[in-house]
Amino acid sequence: MSAPRAVVVGDVLYDMVARIEGELPIGDDSFVPIRDAPGGSAANVAAWLAILGVETHLVGRVGDDPVGEHLEAGLREAGVRTHLFRDASLPTGKVFVLVDGSGERTMITDRGAGEALGLQDLPLELFASGGHLHLTGYLFSGGSRRAVALEALRLARRASMSVSVDPSSVTLLRAVGPERFLRWTAGADLAFPNLAEGALLSGRKEPEEVFRVLLGHYRAVVLKLGPEGALYAGRDGARERQTAPRVARPDATGAGDALCAGFLAARLRGRPPAEALRVGVRLASRIAGHTGARGFHAGRGPC
Repeated sequence: MSAPRAVVVGDVLYDMVARIEGELPIGDDSFVPIRDAPGGSAANVAAWLAILGVETHLVGRVGDDPVGEHLEAGLREAGVRTHLFRDASLPTGKVFVLVDGSGERTMITDRGAGEALGLQDLPLELFASGGHLHLTGYLFSGGSRRAVALEALRLARRASMSVSVDPSSVTLLRAVGPERFLRWTAGADLAFPNLAEGALLSGRKEPEEVFRVLLGHYRAVVLKLGPEGALYAGRDGARERQTAPRVARPDATGAGDALCAGFLAARLRGRPPAEALRVGVRLASRIAGHTGARGFHAGRGPC
């Protein structure tokens, strides 16, 4: 049986992660280790999908610089088939990540070359029957990036590919408008909001009410609950819950991306939602126990 095939479109970024155990002293100095790590929501999902045995193609844009070369090499080492345009005029995007004592992260992002992702960067041959398309919400921020997201959705639907979307950011959803995001992504097979994103998109607070509204737009929804695990709901009435193990000194960076990848890798192999949710939450918990979006990395998959 051939491996499932996925196409991921979005950011490839270079993360600089600083953990602050107490309050951040605004206007003063803090002395903490700063670690560099590969990042970008799309790149994180692609890396974990490939490590989990999915034939994974990543479409994005990086600078024509050593950082972009380094990030692409790491993705290829993970098994990702990269389709990254090298931009000579913009540097590879970077993110400064502040992680507080509870493990919550705050990101300050310069998308760099990723901001210029355009329709010319989409390899049309990737959109073929039997594949899966995964898009991150950051693509819908505007300009040529949004055009890429909408065209990728059109191409995937024309090829009868399955589709998943991760809203990615409350800030982004507020900027573009929840109603517009729902309209753009309506009909996707899977959506992966966290509870705050789901509440904003649905106008509801309780998970079951969030599901009721979002299932009017998507065939199934995975609601990410951070350290509490995740919930699944489908239009067929299926409901699943998976709690997460406690993690000492957590770092939430990339955990949601890992959950998406784990869930998708299992579902693309035909596994039932309950099993897919277990795989996703388990991988997310492993990531949350390490620093950085890809915390631990092994060519043969997570141990």
